[in-house]
Amino acid sequence: MPDPNKIAVLKSIGYTLSLGCGECQHGRFAPGSNYGACQVNAYDHAKHGPRKLSVHRAGRCPEFTPNAKKLADVQRSGFEVFMPEGESE
Repeated sequence: MPDPNKIAVLKSIGYTLSLGCGECQHGRFAPGSNYGACQVNAYDHAKHGPRKLSVHRAGRCPEFTPNAKKLADVQRSGFEVFMPEGESE
């Protein structure tokens, strides 16, 4: 659990966590990479044909579905209070 004084300051400055593809159950990322692939959306590459859509972990589409396993670290840290409402499940 983070220091309560730290949490108080973060709340006072309006700190929020923005969830994106990196926390979505559809995002697949190599360890340490900001770029990965979406398992829901695809496209036809002009030269190579059908491909999974390349995405950045901070991006987000309407198909976003929180992944509990990916959010476990945030929840253990006590920072889940800064997550958008309804997305900490």
